[in-house]
Amino acid sequence: MPRVIVVEDSPTQAQHLGFILEEAGFEVVLVPDAETGFRRLNEEHFDVVLSDLHLPGDSGFDLCRRLKADPIHRIIPIVVCTSEADPVNVLRGLQAGADGFVTKQRTPAEILGCVWRVLQRGGGAPEPSPPTRVTFLDQEFELAAGREQLLDILVSAFEDVVHVNTQYRQGAVALREANRNLEQRNLELQRSVESERRAHEELKRAESHLIQNEKMTSLGQLAAGVAHEINNPLAFVINNITLLRRDLGYVEAMLSLYREVMAPLAVGRPELVEPIEEYAQKVDLPYTLENLDRLFERTAAGAKRIQHIVASLRDFARLDEQELKEADLNRCIESALDLARGRASQLQVVLETVLAPLPLVTCYPARINQMVLSLVTNALDACKPGGRVIVGTCVKEDGVEIAVTDTGAGISPDVLGKIFDPFFTTKSQGKGTGLGLSISYGIVRSHGGTIAVESTSPGGTRIVVDLPIQPPSDGRYIGSARPS
Repeated sequence: MPRVIVVEDSPTQAQHLGFILEEAGFEVVLVPDAETGFRRLNEEHFDVVLSDLHLPGDSGFDLCRRLKADPIHRIIPIVVCTSEADPVNVLRGLQAGADGFVTKQRTPAEILGCVWRVLQRGGGAPEPSPPTRVTFLDQEFELAAGREQLLDILVSAFEDVVHVNTQYRQGAVALREANRNLEQRNLELQRSVESERRAHEELKRAESHLIQNEKMTSLGQLAAGVAHEINNPLAFVINNITLLRRDLGYVEAMLSLYREVMAPLAVGRPELVEPIEEYAQKVDLPYTLENLDRLFERTAAGAKRIQHIVASLRDFARLDEQELKEADLNRCIESALDLARGRASQLQVVLETVLAPLPLVTCYPARINQMVLSLVTNALDACKPGGRVIVGTCVKEDGVEIAVTDTGAGISPDVLGKIFDPFFTTKSQGKGTGLGLSISYGIVRSHGGTIAVESTSPGGTRIVVDLPIQPPSDGRYIGSARPS
């Protein structure tokens, strides 16, 4: 049974090499360093040495030189076993006197094959042969090994290079596959994140629309209640104004009759007429009687104006119109504008209408009112004092058009594509929720229409809403916003 001494400082790797050699029929002795190995070689007989390159104290090269310089140990073959497949190390090993060279990454069969070849060939002649000079990478090496030994070691080194290259190619293939898998996972992750982002935005949009709808429903109920409560006393006021105007005519007729008898009475009873004349002059009775008619006219006009606003408020709420029905869009627009005129007056902006006759349009009137009021309110806010907002309508081939034009500051191109996004607003904090245009966009889409924005900054803005006479029967959103 051939005996081998394994010089290896790593207990794990030493045990691994020991198992390989013992399975092949070798008697194995493990030592941790070159000094211990040399001492055991002096004490016992070994057929071959298997040594690591990097050892504590003397290296594997030092052990080779020491053994080859000893006349007794020179004939013992030495195999350098290392984890580095470096040609320079191979040449250094040959220069130091190594008889074989193998990397630890090789298979057990390949390691055993190298040991058996070196063992069969032996450690060389007892007397050293003349060295051969070799220059490699600007380094000179003196190799004392024979031709057969050189060839065997160089072939072994070449096999190591091929083995490393094969491992590299396999690693490169595995790396490419891992990269492809990683890219695929990244793509799936991006899609998942994008899907989650869209779902989150849809949820936010749905929640905002739900909140806004609840607010509009509450506002509509409040408006209807307020309108009802105002309507009743207002009816009494308007009726009483009419009665007062009638009764005032009776009083004026009676006063005329009294004045006709004042002249004869002044002759017979001047003490009675004098206080009456003084009081008439004090209150300027002719002017008072003349001004009362104008006062009643203005009061009646104001009361009718209140009545008209209350009617517009009820029309805007339209709580009884939650289903599709035919409606006069011009009337919807007028109802919305009646509620916006107060704000227009406050902002000192002129609010005009250019409404062409329109056919009846099947729609949700309350939602159309909400959409028009939102567009007009934004247009008013965009204008400076003295500006103008014009709301116009016209008939088109496939439906009707509502246009809201203002003379405001316009919308910059970098903002234009975001104005329909939920929660996006250019107003200062606390002055806008960023939901008005988003909800208006949804209302137009729900009617199968389109909404487009034409704006220059500065230069004003024109928002055009196109609605079909009859919305899609399946309720799909088929319109789109195309800012231009």
